Amino acid sequence: MGASQLLGLDLVLSVLTAAAWCAAAWLLLDTGRRPASAGAVSARLVLPSLAAALVLTAAKAAAVGALAATGWWFAAERAAVGLPLLVLPAMVGGVAGLRAAPRPGRLESRPAPPAGGRFPAPVVVLWAAVGAVSSMLVPFILGYTPHPSSVAVFMALAGCAGLVCWLLFGPQHAARRTTAASAVGALMLATLLGSAGLAWLGSRSAEGMAIAAAGHQHGGAAGPAIRPVTDLTGELPPDAPVRHFELTARQERVTSPLGKTAEAWTFGSLPGPALEAELGDVLEVLLVNRDVASGVTLHWHGYDVPNAMDGVAGTTQDAVLPGKSMTYRFLARQSGTYWYHTHQMSSEGVRKGLYGTLVVRDPRQPQPATDLVVAGHSLGPLTLLGSSDGVQHHAAEAGTEARLRLVNTDSLPQRYQILGAPYTVAAVDGTDLDKPITVPASNASGTILRIGAGGRMDATFTMPAHPVTLRLEGSASAAVVLVPAGGGRPEAAAAGFRAGAELDLFGPASAPVQEPISASAWTRTAVMVLDRQPRFVNGVPRYAYTVNGSAYPHIEPLVVDPGDTIKVTVVNRTSEPHPMHPHGHHVRVLARNGEAPESNMLRMDTFDVLPGEVWEVLLTADNPGIWMDHCHNLAHAAEGMMMHLQYRGYSSPFVHGGASGNRAE
Repeated sequence: MGASQLLGLDLVLSVLTAAAWCAAAWLLLDTGRRPASAGAVSARLVLPSLAAALVLTAAKAAAVGALAATGWWFAAERAAVGLPLLVLPAMVGGVAGLRAAPRPGRLESRPAPPAGGRFPAPVVVLWAAVGAVSSMLVPFILGYTPHPSSVAVFMALAGCAGLVCWLLFGPQHAARRTTAASAVGALMLATLLGSAGLAWLGSRSAEGMAIAAAGHQHGGAAGPAIRPVTDLTGELPPDAPVRHFELTARQERVTSPLGKTAEAWTFGSLPGPALEAELGDVLEVLLVNRDVASGVTLHWHGYDVPNAMDGVAGTTQDAVLPGKSMTYRFLARQSGTYWYHTHQMSSEGVRKGLYGTLVVRDPRQPQPATDLVVAGHSLGPLTLLGSSDGVQHHAAEAGTEARLRLVNTDSLPQRYQILGAPYTVAAVDGTDLDKPITVPASNASGTILRIGAGGRMDATFTMPAHPVTLRLEGSASAAVVLVPAGGGRPEAAAAGFRAGAELDLFGPASAPVQEPISASAWTRTAVMVLDRQPRFVNGVPRYAYTVNGSAYPHIEPLVVDPGDTIKVTVVNRTSEPHPMHPHGHHVRVLARNGEAPESNMLRMDTFDVLPGEVWEVLLTADNPGIWMDHCHNLAHAAEGMMMHLQYRGYSSPFVHGGASGNRAE
């Protein structure tokens, strides 16, 4: 059973257990406040409902214990937070309820409820119901390992809710119980409004505030002098070749090759101009904003530039407003397939077209005869492969080497298929695999390359004497076809997307895996729990995307020192994938759900954590500054799922909001 199935089982048991205890409490209350003849039906159901509640409680506890025995990551949370709220009240409520429940054949002689209703069995069972509901809701509302004060407030409100129910439906005098219930209800409302007000103020606290330095070194020693991130521009060799580019952001209405139109923001084309360089070059890119009112920046996705060049509004720069410009300069230190996009209101800007590709080649390595960069992107009615929503033909000589560089610029996963040739997955996220994955001819037509949002994958093959087709799932019209001389130009329908299995970068289960990595490989550990909870985001109530129970800007940063190696455990408690992207760094993948990848050096800058999955990655702190770390489903980031990776001793003079309206996502 997979992690997502385990989460589903736990949720089903939680809901059934809470429902059973609520039913038992209601039936016992109903039996106690009606005449024997009128309450006979309820009385007959009390024992079965109590028995069901106790059985489900035991099943829930047993399931958590069994899951803990398998090493299920979430079991500790359930045992520490959920089970005590469920089991302890259930034990007391079960005993009290069973003692008070009418027995079959003796319904007419059941005892009358005590005068004044001083904690008879129904109220005890009601508290058990409150505990069952609370054990289900606490993890979802408060998050993983919530602060004790939050649990106390939640439990106080839950207790008040139980008390109101008892006052309204118990055997007390009607006038007295209504007055008391109103008083308790007013107290609950005041508590809720006060908590909501504080949360709202907190969500607005980042407006206009800069990012302060993280402070001191480990052990309390004085930290280095505070440096602004604007100092981190990197060293540029004076004799290095310089590649000059100019990108102008603009609003325009675009028309695709198949005649579809969409309102877009572009850098002059969809995608923007392809930037290419070689190792050792200096890239100098002038960004000009013609008329994008919200502002633009340039972020180099996956490329580990110096921090001042990272292009994040409110962290490393101000947004470039209409009529303004900014120049980015950095040394090409790493080869591979990357891309660029705006990081000012990126959830809107990237979707509308402010993106393009970046490829850096190593001149020391042999280059393929055919080298194509294909960025998949969706914009309204358009689904583009590269620059077209139709079929694109490219000449490729039979017998020569070809490379397809696939780039997912969407916020959702994309699924590609290469039809017509066996191929090898040679690189992921710009980094060559130490053990390239070969897809033989027998499997090529049925293998799907799944690329998470923001990710890249390079496939290489020897061009056969017949056409090779690249397809993107979800588009019946878009295709890239490589055609050898004399190989014909087949119709697109001849090579449509086919059903098949996704390629697993971790390798088949039977494949040998890497040697376990010793704990001495990292200097510290960190945990990031990805979740959804009701929170305020920029002053607006949302069912937010959270990290460790908080939404941006209240997520505690991951604070590091240069040279740290951190094992980060990333846990997805939600029902959606989260492609996590730490800026300025690649991570080495250690495990997914406890399973190590077949490759010894699977390095990624955007790793897609599916529902219920637990990833362990190793991050080496070797690029000082203040970096974003966020979900690259950019709508998730805009609704809270972003935080900072912050080196000690660095601060930012830029603010969230402010005169430039900085909004990273």
